[in-house]
Amino acid sequence: MNITIILPVYGNSPWLKEAVESVVNQNSNSWKLLIADDGSDEITRRWLRSKLNKLQDARIQWILRPKNLGLFRNLNQAIKESITDWVLLLCSDDKLHPNAITSLELLQQSWPQVGLILSSFDSINANGSPREPDSSQHHDQLRVNTGLVAPEKMVPGLLRLGSLNGNLTGMAFSKEHWQNSGPFREDWRHAADWEWLIRASETKAVLLNRNPIASVRTHGGQLSVRNRQSGHECKEIADVIAALKRHPLLQGATERERWAGHVMQFQLWNLIKASSQGEWSQLSDGLKAIHNSAGLRQTGRSLLRWMPARWKRWIGQNAR
Repeated sequence: MNITIILPVYGNSPWLKEAVESVVNQNSNSWKLLIADDGSDEITRRWLRSKLNKLQDARIQWILRPKNLGLFRNLNQAIKESITDWVLLLCSDDKLHPNAITSLELLQQSWPQVGLILSSFDSINANGSPREPDSSQHHDQLRVNTGLVAPEKMVPGLLRLGSLNGNLTGMAFSKEHWQNSGPFREDWRHAADWEWLIRASETKAVLLNRNPIASVRTHGGQLSVRNRQSGHECKEIADVIAALKRHPLLQGATERERWAGHVMQFQLWNLIKASSQGEWSQLSDGLKAIHNSAGLRQTGRSLLRWMPARWKRWIGQNAR
């Protein structure tokens, strides 16, 4: 298995050094690194230029976009530019474990028929300290050990449990599977990976790897935070939820209305918090998106049911 690790770069990430070095320090040599630079600042570019000059590693390619394409258009272009059969996505604020490529090689050898591997990951804070794993609880409800997840279980899981991976880092897939599923939606900023997972898992089983291959960082400067503030997150998630509710593999799921309300109650909570702080600009469009996808009544009930868990989590965070 020869694989291209695609590292999208935009702006200035203080953790880019860790991301690049986590690739260079892999215990397997069967990789290439494609740095898809969609608008890093001059400081970052100077660092990259210096780092790559020191490494002199022919496996690393740095592509500078002549203009900003946006995250998912940049990714689609980088996948086309890669010359290997498989790609692995790595965000610039995350890092791979040293055995990431070796683990994927072994998985592909054991399940040669798969085209998509989703891996659990370790969660870390901005300073690198561990936090409660974001992926494990959801993945546990699909499989407690590594193995295949059939479309009949995977697609409903994308509504019941949300986007499942919740992050681009660690998504590995064959270019053939990406081509058959279609590219990421380039007009979206936030949930295009979630929407793509529907198409990528509706006709072919997904391999869920329960052994983490990366550490994923949570911090205030993430793109998801800006998307939440701009309102793009709510609308795109609402569109994903509406599409899942209509999906043929969910027509027999009697719980789909409740699942949809549970996912959208997080968006309703975000709107309530923003409004309480005097930010009203997204309220009307956000409520409309929630109503059209899950229904305001169902979402409101889900919000009330979730309040004890939200309160408990807030108490726990403030007690640390």
